[in-house]
Amino acid sequence: MINTKGAVIKENHPRPFFEWEKPLVDQFWQVLQDVRLVSGEADNWVWKVGGVQTFSVNSAYTHVRRDSEVEGSPIFSKLWRCKVVPSALFTAWRVLENKITIRVNLERRGVMVENALCCLCGKEEESYCHLFFDCSFAWRVWCFCYKWLGVSFVSHIDPMSNFAQFKMSQSLDSVNVVWSTIWVGVVSEIWNHKNFIIFKRGVTDVSEMFAMVQVNVWFWISAKSRSASFSYPYWCLEPLACMRIV
Repeated sequence: MINTKGAVIKENHPRPFFEWEKPLVDQFWQVLQDVRLVSGEADNWVWKVGGVQTFSVNSAYTHVRRDSEVEGSPIFSKLWRCKVVPSALFTAWRVLENKITIRVNLERRGVMVENALCCLCGKEEESYCHLFFDCSFAWRVWCFCYKWLGVSFVSHIDPMSNFAQFKMSQSLDSVNVVWSTIWVGVVSEIWNHKNFIIFKRGVTDVSEMFAMVQVNVWFWISAKSRSASFSYPYWCLEPLACMRIV
């Protein structure tokens, strides 16, 4: 406390706990009961989740979710292996979990939006399935991708199903890691392009956006794989051949 003259007055009694604080205090006290201090030893940080002493994002994620089905999900195991930067990986994870801040989700959280229509096509409500897979603009980006890879797909609009089926059958596991990386590249670039339109008043450009996908994926793979010694032009011309040497 500070009196009217500016002097600090010490209080001899502790501040009473609010009712909502008591459970937290009790939990903290229980944690302290297990602490054993040893004279002469320095303190150190130990990560106790998952039976290991080294922190990892995967163990923290699993602990927070506390969901055994998610922990062993092949979908997320596939995602964590992608050769991408953390920001793109985080975007892809949010898309798969429907935690992306699209307009429908914002409305559900009580955030007022002027228009719930997709900012890319302007025709349908902006749900996460629509924005990334059913929107006419997004579909053209995926068509560019399929043409570049020389394949044809009947794609699901559900993100989980779409990601699961985006692979080359009977190919090496290392090849399909690159395929998954391309999927993350397309999804993250659609999201970036949407924000570019909203916040910087950009215009939709399918060819430019897919060119950015090619650049980003080539850069990620080159940075994270020692065997990826191919040039960017060769990557654009022969993507399947490049995948075999990653």
